[in-house]
Amino acid sequence: MTQTQDEKKRRRRVFATAAALAAAAAGVLAFSWLWPRPKPKPTETATPTVTTPKVDVVAVRVDEAPIRDPDSPLWEQAKESSIRLAEQAIVPPIKTDVPGKPLRVRALYDSEWIAFRLEWEDESAEQHTIKIRQFRDSCAVLLTKHPAPPEARFMGTKETPATILHWRADWQLDVEKGFQDLEVAFPNVASDYYPMMMGKTRDGKPPKTTEFPEEARLWIPGWSIGNPVSQPEKRSPVEKLVAVGPGSIASLPTQDAEGWGRWENGRWRVVIAKKLEASDGDKGEISLEPGQLYTVAFTVWFGQMGDRGARKNPSFLHTLKLE
Repeated sequence: MTQTQDEKKRRRRVFATAAALAAAAAGVLAFSWLWPRPKPKPTETATPTVTTPKVDVVAVRVDEAPIRDPDSPLWEQAKESSIRLAEQAIVPPIKTDVPGKPLRVRALYDSEWIAFRLEWEDESAEQHTIKIRQFRDSCAVLLTKHPAPPEARFMGTKETPATILHWRADWQLDVEKGFQDLEVAFPNVASDYYPMMMGKTRDGKPPKTTEFPEEARLWIPGWSIGNPVSQPEKRSPVEKLVAVGPGSIASLPTQDAEGWGRWENGRWRVVIAKKLEASDGDKGEISLEPGQLYTVAFTVWFGQMGDRGARKNPSFLHTLKLE
């Protein structure tokens, strides 16, 4: 009987304690609802991040760009960019050999022209293409709009036509010393009888190509139809072309590109220049404006290594800015 009463007392104490704790919790909860809460901070709107394109080649403004002088002191005003040349393993003839040192590029422009100076190491100056196994040294600049898709590296696209400026060492020799023809490669060449050449043979030697009479030129189709590669008389060593993809490259009607190269001590320095305002804009040539960004790429052909056509060392696409 005594244990039962003690047990009842203990239960009453436990119940009373639980009730007190419940009342205290209810009081704290009620107090928290009555206490003024801090106002939530307004949600901050994130500012969109603007990505500034990385500029690889900067063209610096000068009073007069040296469009035919690779050794002009004005080039020191331009920042030099190192451009890695890659292999060409997509279209035959392929080339997997890559130059050990990068191409060095500077750019200047004035109110009318933009000029690039390309500099690379080359053991010998290859300037003849008369014999079957002779291949010239050469280089080119590709220009198109920015941004450009990665495939624009392969001669542009229909949506992003590429303007290509191609300097050739053999063309420069033609400009400098006259058309380099058979008599250069074969000084002992003799002339056979050709009706169209009557009266032109001297001492058993054929006449120079530039001395061919009009009726004889009809038998040299490339020259006759105006193919720029076949013309014996050249005004500039740089050809201006446009392309909208692989296999679409074509010479532009207005050939006003300029340039000049100099080989010395195992190194080529070549200037390639075009007018800022396109003279063949209706054909896809690009115009350039100060302060704007453009896409640029470079290519070098090493004649000593048998480079020609697709066998070359092109760069990847880079960003050009005219300051």
